[in-house]
Amino acid sequence: MTRPILCIRCRVRALPVLRVKIFILVRRAQALDIQKFFNDNNGVLICPLTEGAEPKYSHNADKPFKSASVIKTFILAYYLATGSDLDREIELPKSMLIGTSIMTELKLTKATVRELLIYMMGFSDNSATNALFADASFEALNSFCKNVLGTKNTVIGRKMLDYAAVERGEDNLTSLNDCLLAMRFIISHPVGRDIMRRHKSVERIIRYIYDPDMEYYGKSGSIPDVYNDIAVLRKGEGEYMFAGVLSYKDEPSRLKRLMGWTGLTAMGAERPVV
Repeated sequence: MTRPILCIRCRVRALPVLRVKIFILVRRAQALDIQKFFNDNNGVLICPLTEGAEPKYSHNADKPFKSASVIKTFILAYYLATGSDLDREIELPKSMLIGTSIMTELKLTKATVRELLIYMMGFSDNSATNALFADASFEALNSFCKNVLGTKNTVIGRKMLDYAAVERGEDNLTSLNDCLLAMRFIISHPVGRDIMRRHKSVERIIRYIYDPDMEYYGKSGSIPDVYNDIAVLRKGEGEYMFAGVLSYKDEPSRLKRLMGWTGLTAMGAERPVV
């Protein structure tokens, strides 16, 4: 017996719809496959900030990378841990005013420790950072990182923009697991959160995050061949999430996408957070 023509038409009409639905599902499943960006030149860590928590993703998390300005988080942690008088003033000689810097542009000759920390984290001010290096000393900072934070791969070996030191093989290094330790320490301090919240790097970890109520504390860093970003994110009463990407000689355009996807993955999102 011949089948009704109407049923054949219904089937034919249904096929394109079915194909479209399958295509959308496949695209969604692949959209945040951040592992396709993983290589030997980058490291990625997405992990709850709670001590002992299992990471969502961990790629080269113990590998040392050149830190660029990410090293500044360890300086902030040091001043929080030592209970330094944040209102203490530090004199700044002209020789300390370098590069692109709030302090250089305004010809500041002194600032409080609190102001230097804010300039360092909010503007990534290298003059402020070098003033804090001189105030604390490399020896004290490295001892704090190793013996208090418990870092394994962090070395503070030079001032900011000291390219002569780089030529001598002296540099600032860290790993993502060490950054997690520093950020966990900072976020546990109200003053640390207040200072960290002033930094904004909108094209990296929070590239696709536009929610004004999202808590964001981060630090980016860039020098030739290095493009880094670390952050702690929290939505509402949810848990704090660490998200970080360190790199060396990787492609910045790829890294921007990887960083953006890392931020979304930390938030459990597949679309921009608005």
